[in-house]
Amino acid sequence: MAGRKPRPGKPPSGVVGGPNMSARKLKKAGPQAGDKDTEIERLARELAEAQAKLQQIEEQGTDAFTARKIETLLEAAQIARGQAFDASLARNKAEGELRALQKAIAEARGPTGWLLRRAARRLQAKPPQAKP
Repeated sequence: MAGRKPRPGKPPSGVVGGPNMSARKLKKAGPQAGDKDTEIERLARELAEAQAKLQQIEEQGTDAFTARKIETLLEAAQIARGQAFDASLARNKAEGELRALQKAIAEARGPTGWLLRRAARRLQAKPPQAKP
């Protein structure tokens, strides 16, 4: 294949750039000088931040990290207690409404009351079935 001539308008293989090279291929070909400078600056900033964190851990030890972790755990526990309290209130309210409904059914008069009581007894005798 060494004797093959490249097609017109296409650079020979291995040559970077050219009139028909896509933007994706140009990116893969290598960063420009400006891109290198910004990349170096970004990496230098990340290195400085990492060094600052390491120095802070060395000075304060792991106690500061542990204290922050315990604080977040305590906050989460407090939120969970609040949610449990809300659930308890909702359950008490639902149970109260159920008792009021049962009382109203028990006190209903006439044929409608009889039908309601009969339906309630059937519901209590048979557990609800899951619908497929």
